[in-house]
Amino acid sequence: MPSGNRNKFRSIVARYLSGSADEEESDMIEKYYELFAGKPDRLSKLSADELADIRERMKGNITKRITPPVQSRPLLPGFFWRVAAAALILIGASWVFFLVREQRKPGVNLSVGRTVVQQSVKGQTKFVVLPDGSRVVLHGDTRIEYDRDFNRQTREVSLIGEAYFDVVHLNVGGRKPASFVIRTGKISTTVLGTAFSIKSLPSESEVVVTVTRGKVRVDDGDKRTSLLTANQQVTYNTNTTVADEKVVKSQELTAWVQADMVFQEMPFGDLAEVLEKRYGVKISFQNPQLQQCLITGRFSGTETLDEVFKVLTLTSNTKYSLESGELVLSGEGCR
Repeated sequence: MPSGNRNKFRSIVARYLSGSADEEESDMIEKYYELFAGKPDRLSKLSADELADIRERMKGNITKRITPPVQSRPLLPGFFWRVAAAALILIGASWVFFLVREQRKPGVNLSVGRTVVQQSVKGQTKFVVLPDGSRVVLHGDTRIEYDRDFNRQTREVSLIGEAYFDVVHLNVGGRKPASFVIRTGKISTTVLGTAFSIKSLPSESEVVVTVTRGKVRVDDGDKRTSLLTANQQVTYNTNTTVADEKVVKSQELTAWVQADMVFQEMPFGDLAEVLEKRYGVKISFQNPQLQQCLITGRFSGTETLDEVFKVLTLTSNTKYSLESGELVLSGEGCR
């Protein structure tokens, strides 16, 4: 592919993923993705010669379609972009499909337009730091969405599944704290500086809010409000609109948050695999012998990757560096 075309194509996709593409550019990329959405394996199995043959045939078809008749009108902007879309499909089909497909995998951060999506896969927890510094642990098969302007006047997250939130207190321009709201269907939970969990599974008709620290306000959309403090829980039945409040042992009910973060004499190599999935980062060892070091540790589950490894390296006689999504461990061996 000529470098000029490749660069132009990549710039359009980059604008799309960053939310700065205009309407026609976005429409072009989305229609293009739909065209290939069901056929990634077929494209990936073609040989270079076969791909070249397909491109040549497509080129011929495009040329026939865009050759203007004798008495033609000037090309309109909309027609220009339809032609451009076809040309970009020709020069970058496999590349852009791979890019968009990777962005949409579960457990991967996806940014489309003004919305950012974070999703965990079934059976695995995922740690997320929101733009304002708030920390979220997603239980397996959970999805959250938030706007790119999340850390401004209003901080709002939509949730499907189960997640634990540790929310930071954020002032806006020295004025009152910016509100933090989690929406689960018609149920909204407004945070007043706290740590809590919310469970709203698609297969169930209940929304459960459990507070471990601080205070939250829960509204059901029908002017019914619950104010909760530490060790209190409310369960809303979305079918009957009945709310049940009770006192609970919140630490026991949210124990899943630290389930992967308590380990006793676990080989460093095995622990690295767990942390890779939780934090979405690649972990490698400069010294392969370090993988056999036995590691013991206990964390709350809301620590960042940096905070975890500052502790682990102190107890394992190692050093670490983190750059471009990869954490590299080095050292002579275990203590």
